[in-house]
Amino acid sequence: MINKNEPLPDHTNKDYYECYAKVVLEELYPKEFLNLEITDKPDLETKNGEYGIEVTNARDKDQMNAENLYSRISYNKVRNVTRALEKIKKCGCKLEGGILSGKVGTDSFDLILSAFNKKLKKLNRKGYRYFKRNCLFIFSDIYADDKMITKAVKDMQQSQINTGKNFYKVFVWLPKCFCCLNLYTGSYEIY
Repeated sequence: MINKNEPLPDHTNKDYYECYAKVVLEELYPKEFLNLEITDKPDLETKNGEYGIEVTNARDKDQMNAENLYSRISYNKVRNVTRALEKIKKCGCKLEGGILSGKVGTDSFDLILSAFNKKLKKLNRKGYRYFKRNCLFIFSDIYADDKMITKAVKDMQQSQINTGKNFYKVFVWLPKCFCCLNLYTGSYEIY
């Protein structure tokens, strides 16, 4: 049983990010993404076969691990707090006075582009169901400006020039906004 007042357990039968993406897309685009189904290869799909959406995370793995450990410490879910603190430090973060200081990094689209290219390869492999419009939903924790987003659209378009199967749109969830990158038109919109 999941306690709504505590962090999600390490193992659940549904992926948190896939469920979150489903809610966001259904809320922002109710005409296209009404009642998305959580599936596999891709993660989300429309019942009519129009859209298939792969969901991925382009966040720093060490930062995510440190946040997970911090959450587990906060809710007394770790057996050995000292060992958990050591692991947080190994991740490049630190916990002082109950506050987690994150890993020092830079805001760039590198992790997003890397995740895009990885999923583009997956889309073009055998055994992956292809839809009329394939999309990608990426979670990230960077702060992006218009110049970065414009360049990312061009880079993604360039990456899929010589591939058989392409992504129609890429949705990027950022801390301050939500971006819809339309790779078909080369445009984007921000919410």
